[in-house]
Amino acid sequence: MIATIITIHLFFATVYLVIKEPEIVFKNKRVILDYARVSLAVLGLLIASGIASLTTIKSAMMPQMNIVPWQILIIFFGSAYICSSLDASGVLKVIAYKFTKSAGTGKKLFFSLVLLAGVMTVFTSNDIVTLTLTPIIVYISQYAGINPLPYLISVFFASNTWSMFFYIGNPTNVIVAQAYSLNFSNYAKLMFFPTLAAILTSVIGFYAKYKKILSDKISVHFEETKEVIKDKRYAFLSSGIFVIFFLVIATGDLYGLQLWKSILIFSSIYILLNLSFSDVMSERDEVVVEFKNFDYNLTFVVDTIRRVPWKMLPMVVTFFVFVHIFTTFGVTRYVGTLFNFPNELIGTVATAFITAFAANVMVNQPMTIFFAQALYQKPLNYAMSLVLGSNIGGNITLIGALAGVMWSRILAYYGIEMNNKKFIKETFFTACLTLLSSSFVTYVIHRFL
Repeated sequence: MIATIITIHLFFATVYLVIKEPEIVFKNKRVILDYARVSLAVLGLLIASGIASLTTIKSAMMPQMNIVPWQILIIFFGSAYICSSLDASGVLKVIAYKFTKSAGTGKKLFFSLVLLAGVMTVFTSNDIVTLTLTPIIVYISQYAGINPLPYLISVFFASNTWSMFFYIGNPTNVIVAQAYSLNFSNYAKLMFFPTLAAILTSVIGFYAKYKKILSDKISVHFEETKEVIKDKRYAFLSSGIFVIFFLVIATGDLYGLQLWKSILIFSSIYILLNLSFSDVMSERDEVVVEFKNFDYNLTFVVDTIRRVPWKMLPMVVTFFVFVHIFTTFGVTRYVGTLFNFPNELIGTVATAFITAFAANVMVNQPMTIFFAQALYQKPLNYAMSLVLGSNIGGNITLIGALAGVMWSRILAYYGIEMNNKKFIKETFFTACLTLLSSSFVTYVIHRFL
C-alpha cells in the first residue's frame, strides 16, 4: 500500500515537472529540469526506493496487450530520423514553394494542406505526416511571408483525427484493436463515422477561428534552387527512397510487414545514404575522420542524428514503467471498476473525455495500454471512445502525444516558439467540440447500428 501511494505521488510529480520544466541554480549556474533530466531522476528514485528495478524497466518494455513498447520507440525515433534526413536534402523546400505557388490564396492553402495531411495520415501514420509536413509549412510561411500558425495547428490536428480511420494511423489504435480482437475491416467499419464527425467538426472549427487571418492572396519569394538543394544526387536519392518508404508502410499491412520493421530497415538505409554523402553535404568541419592522407567529413551524418529528439526517450520509458507498476499493484484493475455509468451515452462521452485528458497526463501510448487493460471487459463503445481519446487527446496539450513534443522541437529548430500555454489556447475549444461530436456519433453507431 505504501509503495502504491509513493508511486502515485511520484507519477504526478513527474507530470508536473515535465510540464513546468523548472529552473534550479547549481554552483552559480542555471539548470533547466527538462523532461529528460526529470525522467531519469524519477527512474533513479523508483529504483532506489525498491519499487522498481532494472528487471521492472525491462518488463515494462516487453509485450503488453499485444503491443510492444520498444517497437513503438523504434517507430517514433526511426521516423524522426528518416524525415530529418529528407528535410536536410532541401527537397521539402522545393515542394513547399511549388505548393504555395499553386495555392494562390490563404484559404485554398488551408484546405489543401488539411486534405493533404489527412490523406497521407490515412495511408501512413500521424507521426510521419507531422514530421514530414511541418518543415514544408514553415518554408511556405517563409516564402509567402504569411503567419504559419493557422496552417501548423490545423495540419497537426488533422493528423491526429484522420489517424482514426484505420488502425495503422496511430499505434494507439493497434493497442485497442488487439485488446478487443478487432481485425482491420471491423475496426474501419466501427470508426468510419466517428472519424468523419471528428474531421468535419475540427475543419469547421479551425476555419471559423482562422478565416479572418488567412491571406486573400499569396505572393511567393523563393531562393535559387541551387542554393536550396546542395547536391542533386543526394536530393534525388533521398526523395526516391522516401517515396518507396511511403509506399511500403502504406501497403505493409497487406503482406504482413510490421511498421516497426519497415522503419528500422529504411532508417538503416538513410544512415548508409547519409554516410555516403556526408563529405559532400557537410557545411563545417566539426567531425572529420583522418587516416594518413585521407580525410572524410562526418559532420552532416552527425547533425542528422542530433536532430532526432533523443531527450524524449527517458520520458517515454518512465511512463511505460509507471503503467507497468500500476498494473502490478492493481491500480489498473481498480480504475476499470470506476467506469460504471448510468447509461451508454454518458459512458461513451465520458470515456472519450477521460481518456483524452489522461493522455495529457501520461502520454497517449502508455495511457492507451493502461486503459485498454482497465476496460477490456467493457462493451465495444468503450473501446471506440478510447480510440477517440488517444487520438484527439494528442491535440489538447503538447505532451498528449509523442508527436506533440517532437513537433514543438521541430518548430524550435526553425525559430518558432510553441509552448503548452500557446498550444492549449489554439486547440482546446475545438478539441472539446471534436470529442463531443465524435463520441456522440460513436454512441449512435453502437446503439442503433
